[in-house]
Parts: sequence; C-alpha cells; structure tokens
Amino acid sequence: MRIGIIGLPASGKSTVYRLLTHGQPSHQAGQLGEASISVVKVPDPRLERLALMFKPKKVTPANFELVDFAPLVKESGKPASPGTQLLPQMRQSTALLMVVRAFKDERVPHIEGRVDPAKDAATLWAELVLADLDVVEKRIARIEEAMRKGKKTESHQELALLKRCYAALQEEQPLRGMSLTPEDERLLRGFQFLTAKPSLLVVNSGEEGGASPDDLETLSATTDLQSRPIALSAKLELELGDLPPEESSTFRAELGLDASAAPRLRQACYDLLGVMTFFTVGSDEVRAWTIPLGATALQAAGAIHSDLAQGFIRAEVVAYEALIRCGSLAAARHEGVLRLEGKEYLVADGDIMTIRFNV
Repeated sequence: MRIGIIGLPASGKSTVYRLLTHGQPSHQAGQLGEASISVVKVPDPRLERLALMFKPKKVTPANFELVDFAPLVKESGKPASPGTQLLPQMRQSTALLMVVRAFKDERVPHIEGRVDPAKDAATLWAELVLADLDVVEKRIARIEEAMRKGKKTESHQELALLKRCYAALQEEQPLRGMSLTPEDERLLRGFQFLTAKPSLLVVNSGEEGGASPDDLETLSATTDLQSRPIALSAKLELELGDLPPEESSTFRAELGLDASAAPRLRQACYDLLGVMTFFTVGSDEVRAWTIPLGATALQAAGAIHSDLAQGFIRAEVVAYEALIRCGSLAAARHEGVLRLEGKEYLVADGDIMTIRFNV
C-alpha cells in the first residue's frame, strides 16, 4: 500500500511528509527520481492494549508506504510539460494525499502571489484530470487506428469503455465515480488512472489556526473527493512533536490545540486505503495485519503467509472487545465468545485470529 503526497510548490507538503514520518528512517528512493519514500507505522491503541495483555517479545504495527513527490506545476498533465515525468510515478500510488497551502509567510512566497487553498485544490484536481485525459485520448487513437487497419485483436468493449471515461473526464468527473462491471475494472486496471484513486485533501494552515468548518465545506465542493478535508499546521505540529511530552502539552494548551494531529492524519491515510486491521497474538509477537474491507478468513490467512491459505482448515476468532472483557483467550474460550470460522467468514475490523492449517 502506497500513499503519494502531491502539492504545488511551497505548499508545505514535504513538511506534512516529515510530520507523518517523524522519528522513522527515510531515504531518497532512486527508482522514484525526486521522490522520498518512508514506511509509516499506523497508531492503534488496540495493539498497545493487546501488547499489555500478552507481553510479547515483539510488537508489530500495521504500516503503509508514504511517497513525497516533487511539486506539481500548472499544465503538468499536458504531454509537453516537464512535469509529465512525475505522472507515471504518481500512478504507482494506491491513494493520493493532496496538500494545499492556507498559511501566509512572506519569506515563502506563493507561486501565484496569493494564498488561496480553494484555487490550489482546483489546480491540483485539474492536473489529475488532464493527465488521465491524455492517457485516454492516446489509447482511443491507437485502438481506432488499429481497427482501421483491420486488426481484429483490438477490443470494441475497451473502446466503448474508454469513450465513457473520456466523456466523464471532459466534465471533470473522477473516474472512481463511474459505474463499472468487474470486466470494466479489469480492462482499466492497467491504466492506473489518477482520478480513480482514493484522495484526501490536507489544508496546511499557519500557526494562527486551521481552516474553519465553512472553509472545509467549500474545499470539499471544489474537488470531487470522497472524504472531508483535514486541516492542520504541519510546521507547528512538527515543532511541537520535537518537544518533551510535558512541554508539548503545555504549549498545546496555551495555543488551544487538541492532541497531536500526526496520529489522526496517519489514521486518515490508513482509512483512505479502504482497509481494516486484524490481529494475531502470542508470547512471541502481537501484530496488526492489514486486509481490504470485506476480506474473508482465507484472505486474512494469505496476508500472514501463503502456506496458511493453502493449508487452511479453520480460523479461531474472537472480537477485540470480547477479548478485552474476558481478559484472556482461555477465558474467551470458556465463555464461548472465541469461535471457529470457515474460509468464507467475513473478517471484522479488530478481530483476533488464530489460523489452523495443514502443513
């Protein structure tokens, strides 16, 4: 799972990247050109509680990859733009974090000369639409040319589908909003369209405060995103995160800030991916595993190891809340809340699972 951070120059997106990866190693990834990549651990109080219960040798949280791309500029989505080299890299992302600037700083001039987060959000969205439109136009042209030459290998179904995509993009509608059959999804999968990816808007505000609820509603309408924008001051949060906990709490109280925005943003990124968490527990390791929403017990077994999926017999399952109430797996089994499930069982977020399998 990979989330790409995108934004215009001087948006503070790299500060958001540093905030999300604070305390974790990061490096320049050569295969991604100008991008930086890091693994982000997902905070989960449930994992901490399970660790206290089982006292394992190792605790492993869920995680995802975060990629900070070079800034986008206007017309990056056009074929002749130097920014087009970024687009294939961005398409490798599972989801996108779109950072727009709402802070004022004379030392860091805005590329447009005026801070306007709604306009910046619209600019970013337009670049994604242009990039997808370019891909669709080129593919349609190739298919139609091949058909004129009498090649029978080209798909009429793909052509009709791409023309539907073209019409949606012309109206600046995201491709993720289209009604698609499983076969349609298969045909489009290889294109990795940017407007088909889940996206979250982050409003990077100044120390004077975040965007108002009305501002966030306006931004929600500016770009066709499926989740409400998040407002934070990345620079301030980063500085507070470097302080000892007591000093940080004191400054937060003086500034009227709630708890750190970093865990909230990390969790929002995780939610954006459309996944959930199940746990495996024991004296050696307590671990959080990531699977898609709606995944089965067999898929959960495969997430741990392919051998578990191939030799799957059954899964022992107990809900997190039930286990905490009982206090141990033995007590959960005694009370009848630890149950046996087959391979088609739909895993619930927070399930604690033990996979039984044939070697």
